[in-house]
Amino acid sequence: MSKAFFKFPRLASVLSLGLALVLAMAAAVPSLGRDDIPELPMPDGSNDTPEMLIKMADDSTLKLSSLRGRVVLLDFFWTKCPHCRDHAPHMVEMYNQYSKRGLVIVGLAAQVDTPEDVKGFVHELKVNYPVGFTTTELLAYYRDSHNAGVPQMVLFGADGKMVKRLIGWNEATGKEIHDAVAAQVQKMHPVKPGSKATSRATARRTAHA
Repeated sequence: MSKAFFKFPRLASVLSLGLALVLAMAAAVPSLGRDDIPELPMPDGSNDTPEMLIKMADDSTLKLSSLRGRVVLLDFFWTKCPHCRDHAPHMVEMYNQYSKRGLVIVGLAAQVDTPEDVKGFVHELKVNYPVGFTTTELLAYYRDSHNAGVPQMVLFGADGKMVKRLIGWNEATGKEIHDAVAAQVQKMHPVKPGSKATSRATARRTAHA
């Protein structure tokens, strides 16, 4: 550090104070995509994840904590992303298949998307699950810290803890997220011995024996 710096003690004091404030602010904000297992907020605020409000495309507001107890898929996307447009119909199909068994999909449009962009995306691709807008806080807690690519799907089990994060879209990714959703839904609704589902499975095994 040059001697000139010490000729201006007031300047040195101001700079030191500024550096201390920056460090304090950095410590107060969670790092993007924390390495520990992200969780959805608890309704009573009892865990470390703060409540987050999502502004929805229909102008309503969704409290993220209200989704706890369901299988939740947060789907980060950008309306101009070709891969996001390719994967949206598959999300619709999965939502139709599992929504009555506890799956909730929440689409989260990029911060650069306008309400008009999102409404056009939803209409054109016939998206029937809730869609809102992402925030810096949502990105900080749930997006991968090393890869900001989209689509980015973050899956939570009924206990509110993340079980899988997938980035990008292709046939293998589609199968992986579908299998993960099916497994989490199955945990919520296990097939009871002697049920019709069990009988059908037994009949299929017998038929192929």
